[in-house]
Amino acid sequence: RGVTAYVTLEPCAFHGRTPSCAQALIDAGVGACLCWHARPGPRNAGAGVRMLRQAGVEVIVGLLADDVSRDLRTYLMAEA
Repeated sequence: RGVTAYVTLEPCAFHGRTPSCAQALIDAGVGACLCWHARPGPRNAGAGVRMLRQAGVEVIVGLLADDVSRDLRTYLMAEA
């Protein structure tokens, strides 16, 4: 409880093939979440960040976004 999670992409808020990653972080008692890149696409569109913040989790988005965008270019284009 109270740890900081470092994640490449914003945790998903939706329940698809797997449960919501944002909810899993909340349930685990994470105190802060540093996201290198916001998750593109209409399925999430900032909902993961909103969920975490509403649960009292400190969220910082955009660290190293340029580097992550370059490294995940194909994935990000498919999600948009």
